[in-house]
Amino acid sequence: MTTPRKENESNLVQAFKRLLKEQCYGSQGQLAQALSEQGFDNMSQAKISRLLSKLGAVKTRNANNEMIYILPDELAVPKSKHSIESVVLSVKHNGMQIIVKTGIGGAPLISRMLDSMGEAAGILGTLAGDDTIFIAPIDACKIEVITQDICNLLGVKNNH
Repeated sequence: MTTPRKENESNLVQAFKRLLKEQCYGSQGQLAQALSEQGFDNMSQAKISRLLSKLGAVKTRNANNEMIYILPDELAVPKSKHSIESVVLSVKHNGMQIIVKTGIGGAPLISRMLDSMGEAAGILGTLAGDDTIFIAPIDACKIEVITQDICNLLGVKNNH
């Protein structure tokens, strides 16, 4: 039998997931306000921070170049507390496509983040395995600049 506290916690987690999937929130304050509007009172920054951590949410740029919180694909994301910089091992290109090597299980999350940036970042699309991402640039003539932009975004040195 579930206790009222456990049931309320479950409802909070469900509401929190729904908010992150359906709308764009760039700050913990915005999330606290949205939860308050749904009847969840006393949502402190510390509570929001714990929820974000518990659910594995990450802050990334969307297609409009805004920093927002997202929930990674739950089945594909490694359960790790490491930052993006520690997951990405290398970024290289061969003049036609860009290859990002990650730690095992890191590619789907990084790929999803890069896909959300889309054409504004020069990315036509990505294809991820478990630890490798193939990136098709919009213009192969600009591949060096696109590769450097990706390196800067991911916080890694350009290995090319």
